[in-house]
Amino acid sequence: MALYKLDEYNPNYNDEIFNGNDIKSFDVYADDDRVGSVVNILVDENDGRFRYFIIDTGFWIFGKKVLLPVGLARLDYEKKHLFVPKLTKEQVKNLPEFSEDLAIDNDYEEQVRGVYRPLVPSVMPGMLGTPALYNYTLEP
Repeated sequence: MALYKLDEYNPNYNDEIFNGNDIKSFDVYADDDRVGSVVNILVDENDGRFRYFIIDTGFWIFGKKVLLPVGLARLDYEKKHLFVPKLTKEQVKNLPEFSEDLAIDNDYEEQVRGVYRPLVPSVMPGMLGTPALYNYTLEP
């Protein structure tokens, strides 16, 4: 299964999905701390579901880009913010770096999920399963 950047998957995403709001300019907050900004969204080629926000952490981690599962975030269109409750700067620092030429396979996604697992109640199906049985559609 391939993942595509939102603007490649749907060039008209701005108007069709976000009513003219450009999500790529939203700031990302972990509780009250700004941890970066949205640079794009990765979309599943099979069903068009949003999988990850691509976040640029900015100067505080030397411009590292990381992935944020969409189910953990809350959008505030008025403030142009993306909030991730209970996320810490330390967790963001521990995320594996994302790059444009990176093949996102199950091992990489498991590294990402491992950092975010403490944010999700342990009763969530699929979150604690073995990597081979993992199904992202079971996440929030």
